Amino acid sequence: MATMNIQLNKQNVGEPWGFRLQGGQDFRQQLMIKKVQANSPCAGRLSPGDAVVGINNYNARELTHAQAQNLIRQSGNNLQLTVLRNQGSGLDRIESLKPKGPVKFSPWRQQ
Repeated sequence: MATMNIQLNKQNVGEPWGFRLQGGQDFRQQLMIKKVQANSPCAGRLSPGDAVVGINNYNARELTHAQAQNLIRQSGNNLQLTVLRNQGSGLDRIESLKPKGPVKFSPWRQQ
């Protein structure tokens, strides 16, 4: 696991950061990045499965989900996240199992 400080910037306050957060002390789970939206301020910077341990130099290990969301919302156009990145995390492996193209099914025939 590698600890990384990631600085994110966006053009205006109304623009979303483009990631989905999961977990928190109220869920008895580590805060983690669940999903990253393509073409967003965090695309290519954050990865699903990154554990969020800091938000704007604030220790995020004991935060509830709502507290973490509020810190992120209050950050304005500049957000610094400290994450633990595990290369080849479980979420990465699950994402790799999703079909990449159209899924074909054979229709069931009654006889």
